[in-house]
Amino acid sequence: MRTFISRSLFIIVTGMLSGCGSNAATKPATPAAPQAEKAADAKDFVMQSRGTDVLTLRAPAGTKCVAEEGSLKFDSPKYYAEVWLVSGAKTVDEAMGRVSTQIVSEFKNFKENETTDLTIAGSPAKRMVGVGEEADDGDPGKADVIVFKVGDHVFVACNHGESLTEAGQLGLLALVQTAQKP
Repeated sequence: MRTFISRSLFIIVTGMLSGCGSNAATKPATPAAPQAEKAADAKDFVMQSRGTDVLTLRAPAGTKCVAEEGSLKFDSPKYYAEVWLVSGAKTVDEAMGRVSTQIVSEFKNFKENETTDLTIAGSPAKRMVGVGEEADDGDPGKADVIVFKVGDHVFVACNHGESLTEAGQLGLLALVQTAQKP
């Protein structure tokens, strides 16, 4: 009996010292673990145009996506974004001239007041921030728009609201940075 108790105590003490005790769950995780976990939980969404896959984007777990002909609508806990295929556009510059009409279902009278250069999927892209009106209620608003090219197709991505949030702008950029040819 003494041997059994001694062995049991030894196992319990050894387990607690090696992190198997009741407080083990409160230990902070390593910084890499949450990032790897988030990447593993991400899901790919594919845009189609005329029955052909034209774009793949990866969004975090918990993001809802509605796919329609030539568009993807993302609704995540931190941001909302819509991505459209710019039909017939061959270059980012050509698509930039169509942004206002491309996003009109969500945001009207877009007037850019800031443009920055980006690289998305290894190709030059443009990010435009500007003002206009929300399409659903006509309220004054701001929009963050990214125009990018993947393969032979050019796309416009937009996040908008009465004001822009840092989470929305970062979410849009992170989403678009996952762009790849299907």
